[in-house]
Amino acid sequence: MLNSPLLDGIGRGKGTDKCAGDGSCHDYLRKYEFFLRPLRGEAFTLLELGVFKGASLRTWEEYFPEARIVGVDIEPETERHAGGRVEVILGDLSRTPFVESLRAIGARVIIDDASHWWTDQLRSLFVLYPSLPRGGIYIVEDIHTSFQPLAPLFSAGIDAPPARVLLKIAEYMTGNGKTTPLAPGKPLLPLSPEPLFHNEVRQMAGMTDLAVFMESSCLLVRN
Repeated sequence: MLNSPLLDGIGRGKGTDKCAGDGSCHDYLRKYEFFLRPLRGEAFTLLELGVFKGASLRTWEEYFPEARIVGVDIEPETERHAGGRVEVILGDLSRTPFVESLRAIGARVIIDDASHWWTDQLRSLFVLYPSLPRGGIYIVEDIHTSFQPLAPLFSAGIDAPPARVLLKIAEYMTGNGKTTPLAPGKPLLPLSPEPLFHNEVRQMAGMTDLAVFMESSCLLVRN
């Protein structure tokens, strides 16, 4: 299922750390391709939060020959990566009004590879995920920052690790509040405590067809 080499090969050629390789690489692309392959020939917009050196933007541009590729970053020097079908928007993802403005882009695929701060990951997720069309894909990368010893560096003072929030979405999808013929009239109880943003999480669970976890990232498919 995960053995298609095309996207990963493009990523290697462009120099993105999303490809497979040594310990500095994440091996995301080989897994993402299973879900992204059906979009290869389609005209749509892909939005990536976080530009850095622009390697992943060029990877998406080559893999999706009909797509509009939009990157977002706070650093002015990242504008140099714009060109062809790649656009770069400057803005601060810690500012809710700016994140809300990104909904107008009409993205079908959103990839969060920005600051990895918990507040930024959750703000972008809660604001942008509902804007996806049916079948849209949202990917949160580098959620290993939810765990020790990185957690204190990225928590920004809140007790809501994004990995836990995403797992709770999956929990709501599979069990919470549902009933079973084995216990008529009794809703199933949650496995874990309610997260800080439980209302948002419940809403997102109701919008989600599929939640896929892999090393350091999570992929959601909108219903």
